[in-house]
Amino acid sequence: MEEGSRLCIVLKQLIQNNDYLVENYRKWARVAATGGLDSVSRDIEEAGQLIQIATRKLRGALSSIESL
Repeated sequence: MEEGSRLCIVLKQLIQNNDYLVENYRKWARVAATGGLDSVSRDIEEAGQLIQIATRKLRGALSSIESL
């Protein structure tokens, strides 16, 4: 398999994994907030936002490869 094709597959898997992680982070941020741990909830939410930023970068990389 060509390296570009392999990289596309890996990037798609990373994006999918990140999407799952963001949902999981949101769930646990809600759990923390429900338990009165507001600062913990905010930290978890922020971590999820950082993953979303990484995902946007990965989507950009994937788009760049696919346009070659």
